[in-house]
Amino acid sequence: MKAQIYRFKITYDEYGDKINRTVEVSSNYTLANLGFLVLAAFDTLAYHLFYISYNGKRFEIPLDEDDFGEPAADPREVRLNTLGLNTGDAMEMVYDFGGEQTFRIVLDGIYEMPKGTSTAYPKIIAGAGKGILDDVAPYDFGEIIKKIDKTGKSDHVYLSPYGTEEQWDYREFDIEEANRTLKRDISAIAQGFEE
Repeated sequence: MKAQIYRFKITYDEYGDKINRTVEVSSNYTLANLGFLVLAAFDTLAYHLFYISYNGKRFEIPLDEDDFGEPAADPREVRLNTLGLNTGDAMEMVYDFGGEQTFRIVLDGIYEMPKGTSTAYPKIIAGAGKGILDDVAPYDFGEIIKKIDKTGKSDHVYLSPYGTEEQWDYREFDIEEANRTLKRDISAIAQGFEE
């Protein structure tokens, strides 16, 4: 089957108006790679587990331990084009089971992929917000955003995915920089989940 372009609108918890991405991927992409893309596009450290749920089914990379958690299908074995997705269908991704960082992933459109362009994907085509903060519960995350909105500045320091401490301001999102590192970051995250 000829690959198509799937465009997804991804929003973070109840802060979707401030923290979101619109991405395009190949329909041949695995569900696991979509999860890795979310982790990369939202600037996570990717050191927590995640699962994706769709149509009453849970998809989670299995651990070595037996009988851990709910029964789930392995997302590395599921291609997006086998899910029967239609425009408007929604998935939920939960990252960091203790912190419950939740993303809503909605299929925004399906398009024909122009011949010879498959290497252009995945890519971020729109977005807002720097990303999320690892190990910060959604309520506390919201309080940080409210403080930035109230004062117009941020005093929050975080550990970036590149191992450096940086000032974090949700308003700072650079789509060109995000796309420049996206494929490399997805690959590194995928490798980390394989180890």
